[in-house]
Amino acid sequence: MSDKLGWHTKLYLNHTYLYFLNFYFWILAIVPEPIRGLGYKLVLKRQGRGVFYDTKIYIKFPWLVEIGDNVSLNRGIELYPSYLTGHGISIGNDVRIGPGTRLLAAGHDVTAQSFQETGGDIHIGNGCWVGAAALILAGVRLGDGCVVAAGSVVTRDVPANAVVAGVPARVIRYRTLG
Repeated sequence: MSDKLGWHTKLYLNHTYLYFLNFYFWILAIVPEPIRGLGYKLVLKRQGRGVFYDTKIYIKFPWLVEIGDNVSLNRGIELYPSYLTGHGISIGNDVRIGPGTRLLAAGHDVTAQSFQETGGDIHIGNGCWVGAAALILAGVRLGDGCVVAAGSVVTRDVPANAVVAGVPARVIRYRTLG
């Protein structure tokens, strides 16, 4: 009986947290961008200078997210660090992330009957471009200067200056910077 009470209490607390979080992000979506940036800065682990936030950006556990300088976060981005495992998301400097992109640092163990939460830190290096509607999964590191094509699903690390595309994403070429 106490397990069930504990489960219900956790569920109630989670729903309450999500209600207030969604309300907070809704408010941020309707205010002008400079104010929106200040609103995110209040809740993030770290935010650099010159970060642009488009509307409808959702960050589940913002205190587990770090964002560098001169980053552009486009409309509808969703960031999901893992509260239970403590895995976070870090975004380097001079990064561009396209609309509808999702970063999932949390996952579930498919071999456990309870689907216990697992995860891995996500790190996006400096000077990266992540195309629209890309999906970056737990434990992935994007090397400096890499490009992730729109709609790609990144399941493993990407080397520096690589261009990846597909489901799952694979290296299709390397950038030659001049």
